[in-house]
Amino acid sequence: MNTSAASADPVIVFDVNETLLDFGVLAPVFVRVFGDASALRTWFNHVILYAEALTLSGDYVDSGTVGVAVLRMLAQASGRTVAPADLDELRRLSAEMPTYADTPKALANLKSAGYRLVTLSNNPAAAVEAQLTHAGIRAFFDALHSIDDRVRRYKPALESYTDLAATLGVAPSDLWLVSCHAFDTLGAAAAGYRKALVLRPGNAPVALGRAPDIVADDLSTVADRIVQAGAGRGPSPVRDRSAP
Repeated sequence: MNTSAASADPVIVFDVNETLLDFGVLAPVFVRVFGDASALRTWFNHVILYAEALTLSGDYVDSGTVGVAVLRMLAQASGRTVAPADLDELRRLSAEMPTYADTPKALANLKSAGYRLVTLSNNPAAAVEAQLTHAGIRAFFDALHSIDDRVRRYKPALESYTDLAATLGVAPSDLWLVSCHAFDTLGAAAAGYRKALVLRPGNAPVALGRAPDIVADDLSTVADRIVQAGAGRGPSPVRDRSAP
């Protein structure tokens, strides 16, 4: 999915899981294994931790392998058991996550405004293709990119963002990264992207590094603020009322 030629159209780079798709539907697996829906967030945080540990140590396995290994680790540490049926359901639900209610309209508005939309995910591109197709939003995206394609260094590693900019043939400063994860916006900021943080449930800004240019409670507001800011003009930070 190499789009090496630069385009006159501005480009917005989206994180996928939890930014566009609601991963709260995975909670029943964690209730069954751990007896607590909050274990989903604990698991996700540890997936990010151990994925980045692999990157820092110079190793790589795909995100699905990381997710299963972390789930088994947390279960063993708490005296629980992960059954094959649990893993099957986790894989099925991960492929069938619905969009948040605001996602389709926000994407449609950005496309109407002339933006090219692409993804940058820690998950393999084939998995993202299946997810977005099932969720009914694949057609909004010009291309799907993954750290698994080439760089194999997990976000927020700097190389994951600079590799995408080089692949697109676009200066990092002409790219927006939209994510609900503060670690993601920190990595994008280090690479020179502009960045927008959408405050999905359970997520918040972090007072570290360079602050996002836009912080908002919903994706529709993020989309509106990006359009207002304009492409390639280096806007002053624009903040929603929810920003700290």
